[in-house]
Amino acid sequence: MGKFEEKARNLKAQGYNCSYSVYNSFADELKLKGDYPAPRSKDGKCGALLVALKVLEETGNEEKKEELEEKFIEEFGYSKCVELMTHSRRCSDYVGWSANKIEEITSN
Repeated sequence: MGKFEEKARNLKAQGYNCSYSVYNSFADELKLKGDYPAPRSKDGKCGALLVALKVLEETGNEEKKEELEEKFIEEFGYSKCVELMTHSRRCSDYVGWSANKIEEITSN
């Protein structure tokens, strides 16, 4: 488990929402300046996914957004929060996965 994934999972375990957990695990190191999107704020999508897409925009990796969303759906079956919540996975899984993928993309 990478340091960002661990930090994001820890924030989620402390009771923060998925968006906050992922965004703030990267905010200092990547010098993110925007606000993180609220969970389900765009088409009902998972907050962890929305933040991953926003971080890619803020770090100049916008061309990777579509691929990342496709991988998320491939991994979990859905992108919308309401659909994801009907399965046995937990929000911390989506938070951890998203943080891990952001770290992979931004460190290359």
